[in-house]
Amino acid sequence: MNRVTPMFAKKLILTLLVSFFLEITLFNYTHYATLFTSKAFGVMYSEREQSFISNLPDSLVFNRVVVKDSFFIPLSNSSFKFKNLNTEITSIYINPVFLKENRQRIRIIWADEESSERFIDVSIIKGLDFSNYININPCGKVSELTVVFLELNLAIKAIELNKTIPIAFMPIRFVIIGTILLLLFCLKNKEYRKKISYFCFDYLYDRNNRWQKIWFAAFICFAFIFNFLVSYSIYGFKDNELAPKWIKMYSHHMTDAFLKGQLHLDIEVPKALIEAEKPYDSKYREQYGMLVNWNEKKLDNHENSLLGDHTYYDGKYYSYFGIAPVVMLFAPYKLITGHYLPGTLGTFLFASLATILLLLLWKQIAQSYLNKIPYFFFLTGGAVLYASSFIPIVLVENRFHTIAQFSALAFVIFGMLCLLPTKQQLPFYRIFLGCLCFALAVACRPSAIFWSLIIPVVLWDKRKEILNIKGLSAIIIPFVVVGSILAWYNYARFGSFFDFGSSYMITMANQMAFPSLMNPVGKLHIVIKAFLFVLFNPPSIDVTFPFVNHKISAVQMSKSSFMYNKETIIGVFCFPIMWFLFFIDKVKILRNFIFAALFISLLSILIFALIGGIVFRYSMDFSWILGLCSLICTFCLFERQQIQGRMIFKAYYIFGFITVIFVFFSVLSYRSGFDHITPLDPKIWYYLARTFGVICNVP
Repeated sequence: MNRVTPMFAKKLILTLLVSFFLEITLFNYTHYATLFTSKAFGVMYSEREQSFISNLPDSLVFNRVVVKDSFFIPLSNSSFKFKNLNTEITSIYINPVFLKENRQRIRIIWADEESSERFIDVSIIKGLDFSNYININPCGKVSELTVVFLELNLAIKAIELNKTIPIAFMPIRFVIIGTILLLLFCLKNKEYRKKISYFCFDYLYDRNNRWQKIWFAAFICFAFIFNFLVSYSIYGFKDNELAPKWIKMYSHHMTDAFLKGQLHLDIEVPKALIEAEKPYDSKYREQYGMLVNWNEKKLDNHENSLLGDHTYYDGKYYSYFGIAPVVMLFAPYKLITGHYLPGTLGTFLFASLATILLLLLWKQIAQSYLNKIPYFFFLTGGAVLYASSFIPIVLVENRFHTIAQFSALAFVIFGMLCLLPTKQQLPFYRIFLGCLCFALAVACRPSAIFWSLIIPVVLWDKRKEILNIKGLSAIIIPFVVVGSILAWYNYARFGSFFDFGSSYMITMANQMAFPSLMNPVGKLHIVIKAFLFVLFNPPSIDVTFPFVNHKISAVQMSKSSFMYNKETIIGVFCFPIMWFLFFIDKVKILRNFIFAALFISLLSILIFALIGGIVFRYSMDFSWILGLCSLICTFCLFERQQIQGRMIFKAYYIFGFITVIFVFFSVLSYRSGFDHITPLDPKIWYYLARTFGVICNVP
């Protein structure tokens, strides 16, 4: 022990030194580029002389720039043009004072020895000093350079060329590089390799070990915090003030309707829609000047603005989305506080509940079915499962749709947690509670009814104990009670026990026109393409931050004639951890459970494809259970292959790491991909861009 500690200390010190060296050299190469250019020059305000002074070689041309007090005030599309430079330029420094927003977009245009015009677009961010220094790489000497201000958010005290770019130390990058180097140094040492190997492969999960419980609880807390950061970055938790009327389906409209005891939403329907002969025909609505409002606050008060994704029937607005989240959360909050619960907060709470329940389900399966499971596999399995569940990705969208989806997901997982047999006897109250959860999931989201098909599969081993009046009553009563309430709710609104209102929704396609007269071969083609998109469609990969790009994928759906290209659909098998599902023939543990999960997942994709509703967030409905099944397949493959077992786990650790990293950058990619969403604080986004993107300029 005395010999190991100094050795580790030496490796740690060496790691810190190397990481620090890389930070101040490789990752700050632009600092050294400015050391080898001519002396800085430009124009700046002098406090001593109470005026702007300049040491420019020739001239500076202003365009739409006002000089007031000690500032340059750029107007719309204003510019500073430096002429007759004939010198090397590596940096442009701008000393700003922000007047309105916290971000200023700038375009740098220059002429060099190779080209008469090159340009880059960058942003200056309030609070990120390194963004004030713009690095360019011209070919030879620059003859002319123009700084164009694309927005009106700041005043300027100085513009200097060739000012030395300071070293920007990024702590997150320093820690990441240091951790990787420390791991590599430890792997070179035989004694440390043995310790790492023991922890990764031989240190077993012990349900009574206090430290193992603490580490697992710490990861749950981390997932909770990550959910919070993703959710909070949309509107904060103040979307009641910032969001348009469209996004307040749950937080306002359904809550008010429930508390008033009415079935329709208390929203005024435009007269043009009431009098329309074909209210569900998008072409007809467009012809008569009716605009569908998709989350645009400026259209809230428009005379003929229609709320998209709202159900219109018999002169009133209704909601297709489940009432259960209102009954459980939004209405009680309004009764207790007198205020509306922001939809973003509601989404975060349901998503976090689903996350915690999912990790507890993984813990229950590991304890009950995976004998002698390595603790590191168990712990990293939780991280991989959280990543592959799509929960953090779907949180980015955070519209009212996701409230129904996350609440349904939480109930389905909770139901699975109650019903999945353990080694002990399964009490009837757990059967009742589990079936009630599956029934309530339908009250959150009608399509969740497919997951009820898994109930007989998970209870099959306990059939002898359940096939009696008490057991069958515990299964049937929850569905009868909840189903009766939903049937009455539907009949009172639309005159049908089974119609939730999807046919009457105001969308881009005419929902009433379904089923379409499309050729069966054409419909088969669409279904096959939908399966390929949802399961195998790869994202766009780029070398620039955030590396996983928002890609538009067009697929024609059977309900309409247009090509559905509004959402990015990343196939679940793009997460490498899912590849272990191809070894399902080696699985003996929970085999029926896995096959049922695969069947229901494929059935969900088929139903969504047939009704024309494939969007990326629907992948979350089944990706969580595919991720769970892939972990079971991995362990079973490890158990069967005693000689190559460690190689299998090594492959798993690599695939799991790639999955987690891929999801992290996918979250950032989706965050920038939705045009109507902008970061609450762009400083965080651009700090990450500098940390992971290395390049000095902020895009």
